[in-house]
Order: sequence, then structure tokens, then C-alpha cells
Amino acid sequence: MNNRMLIASILLLSSSVSATELVYTPINPSFGGSALNGSYLLNKANAQNDNTAGSNEKDFITRFKESLERNILNTITRGVANGDITDGTYDTGEFRIEVASIGGGVMLTITNLTTGEVTVIEMPVYGG
Repeated sequence: MNNRMLIASILLLSSSVSATELVYTPINPSFGGSALNGSYLLNKANAQNDNTAGSNEKDFITRFKESLERNILNTITRGVANGDITDGTYDTGEFRIEVASIGGGVMLTITNLTTGEVTVIEMPVYGG
């Protein structure tokens, strides 16, 4: 009798149990979740973020050197374009620029003193 009661109670309980379909609802609004969760998730992410942006600020000497180098390169470029540049070697500190007249133009040999990379530019002279 004990076994019959156990089986009857299991059948009775199992018949009243019903299952429903599982439905996933995303939390993140970027993936279809509620837009109300956006600020909460952003604040949580910012609170956990321990990265800091590196400072790209240069000291005065570095900025002055770069400005002087740009000015020298600008002067050489303008002089070559106008035909006013004289042959010679110009040193900016980081680059060595050799200017040589060839035929109806100018040949510039630019050497990067830190890497040793050499670039040669041949161009006609305009003006003059």
C-alpha cells in the first residue's frame, strides 16, 4: 500500500507541474535591452576603468627643437621651389639635407640621422 500511495502522489504532483518557454532578455541597450539600463551600465564600467590617458605634452626644449626644424625645412623647401637655394649641406639636428644643382633642376638627398634612412628627391627649378 505504501508503494501505491507514493506512486499516486508522484502522479498527482507531476500532473500539476507545467513548464514555460525560457525567454532571454538582454540587459545592455546596445544589444536590445532596456534603454533605462544604459546610464547604470556606463557608470559601472567607468567605476571599474583604471586606465588613464597618457600625457603627450612635450617640454619647451623639444617643442623649440621641432619648431626650429620645421622652420629650416620650410626655408629649404621654399628656396628650392623658387630656385633661390644654393648648393650645400643643411643640418637640422635630426636630418641632414644635401642640395645639389643638376642640369635644369635640384637634387635633394635627405638623411635621417637617427635611423640612417636616405631619401633622394630630384625636381626641376621653377622661377629664378
